[in-house]
Amino acid sequence: MSKVPLTLAFLQARMGSTRLPGKVLLQIQGKSILERALERLGAARSLDGAVVLTTLRDEDDRLAEEARRLGVECFRGPDRDVLARFRQAADRYQPEVIVRATADNPLIDIGSVDRIIARLRAEDLDYCMERELPVGAATEAITSGALARVDRLGLLPHHREHVTIFIKEHRGEFRAAFPQPPPALRRPEVRLTVDTPEDFTAVADLIRTLPEDGPPIPLLTYLERAPALISRLRA
Repeated sequence: MSKVPLTLAFLQARMGSTRLPGKVLLQIQGKSILERALERLGAARSLDGAVVLTTLRDEDDRLAEEARRLGVECFRGPDRDVLARFRQAADRYQPEVIVRATADNPLIDIGSVDRIIARLRAEDLDYCMERELPVGAATEAITSGALARVDRLGLLPHHREHVTIFIKEHRGEFRAAFPQPPPALRRPEVRLTVDTPEDFTAVADLIRTLPEDGPPIPLLTYLERAPALISRLRA
């Protein structure tokens, strides 16, 4: 029997943020930002699973422990060379398609994950990412073959740090698509990532506006629910 191709989310995480240290383990309504990102990825129908990708630094032991507590695989690799970390994780887990996400985004758009995977597969793309979503809501889909090629060709420091930026700088060399999400989700002026204490306060206040006694809530519900709070989340 042939092996079924895997589609895995690789959730990039580390404790060493300069503007908000330890942000991915900050709690909102009893859940860490890391847990919230994993929950939203777990709600995507097209994913077979998720792996937390962190570093070998001692400070990131806590992230590995949190991943274990949540029952999620954790891969540890280079700190600054994030591209090498992704390539090493791809070599270990052997996915056909990787969805790159970052653990400072507690409001990933679940629907977008499914849409970019479907588009990548339907059009035999190397890479797909939706544009004009709120900052912090998007993820990226890339084939393992394209990731290996980027790892081989992307030699500048910013290529190693930002994983997929080589594709964006060399679009003509890859089968890449940058579709728009549905119109109601085209809110690039809204900032939902957590990078500063102010970001954390605003995003936490938004999350607290809705009950959380069921599956993860669609992003559009947040965007429609609290316009006054959304005005505080300008990118």
